[in-house]
Amino acid sequence: MSEVPASNGAQPNADRVGPPPAPPPGPIAQSVAIGFRAVYIAGLLLMLLWMTDNVREIASDTQAVVMRFGRIVRSQEAGLLVAWPRPIEQVELLPGPDRQLTQEITPLPAVSERSQALIGPFGSGQSIPQNAAGYLTGDGNVVLLNATLFYRISDPVSYALSQTHVPAALNRLFRATTVRVTAARNLNDFLVVQAGTDAQGSNQAVLALRGEVRSSLIQSMNARLHVLADGGASLGVEIERIDMTAWLPPQAKSAFDAVLVATQAADRGVAVARTDAEHRRQEADRLRDQLLADAQATAQELVSGAGVNTAGILALEHEATPQTRGSLLLREYRVKVGEIMNHVGSATLVDAHGGVRVVLPGSPGK
Repeated sequence: MSEVPASNGAQPNADRVGPPPAPPPGPIAQSVAIGFRAVYIAGLLLMLLWMTDNVREIASDTQAVVMRFGRIVRSQEAGLLVAWPRPIEQVELLPGPDRQLTQEITPLPAVSERSQALIGPFGSGQSIPQNAAGYLTGDGNVVLLNATLFYRISDPVSYALSQTHVPAALNRLFRATTVRVTAARNLNDFLVVQAGTDAQGSNQAVLALRGEVRSSLIQSMNARLHVLADGGASLGVEIERIDMTAWLPPQAKSAFDAVLVATQAADRGVAVARTDAEHRRQEADRLRDQLLADAQATAQELVSGAGVNTAGILALEHEATPQTRGSLLLREYRVKVGEIMNHVGSATLVDAHGGVRVVLPGSPGK
């Protein structure tokens, strides 16, 4: 077959021309495309921020509770927390287990005017705070107590569930516990209302007694909290410390002050009397020792003199025999009579049975 040449001057396949290219986009289209790209990028950034919203670091004195759709699923202490973003999971920060929280105990309103008159009203010049409440002690007295509780969160899940009820529950638990503790103790366990009480024991003993009362309150409150936890109504807290101050009612304070003043005056009088009695006893002991020493010295002197006076007689007794006794006595008589006559100088003998009377001269004034 022979090749047919192109007719009408047509060009070969290499010279064929396709459809015309699309015109370039205008400035409005380019602006819209750039805007959509910016929106996509911003959306991606926002999505990334949303996904990492609940990725945070929990401080050392804080703990977290994670709630998924309002239900608590877990708790975490200090460290890195990874959770689903809100509203899937929400994170509630709570104080750490080693961090102490405080709460002042608020008293119940007075049920009658008589009870209000017993514990108040408190004047501006008094140091008793307004939140002090009255409690009855075992010896029939009334003591006003103002307390501050120091507690920590031991169970964050239970605390998060009952967080709004914790202050009221702690108030009620403290009041119920204090009623039982004060009813089992005397007023002196809270206040020194007798002068002899502080004098009989040291200050350390008084401080130990006050600490024992606070320890009893702490143990009783924690026992009640454990009972609530065993019953499925745990508050998630544990009492660490109780700061408590006690006062007397305003009407009773003046009476107790008068008793204290009278007791102190009586104690001072007893102390002065004991001191005076001790001085007298010491003086009597000294006088007794002096009289005893003088009597012993005098007795020793008399014994020595008697020994000297009887020495010759004892020697004569040892020398005498039945044969020579008369002659020895006569000899001693003559010796003594001779000594007496030597001192007299002269003597006049008068017959006692005769009729002669003798007038003896005396010295002037006798």
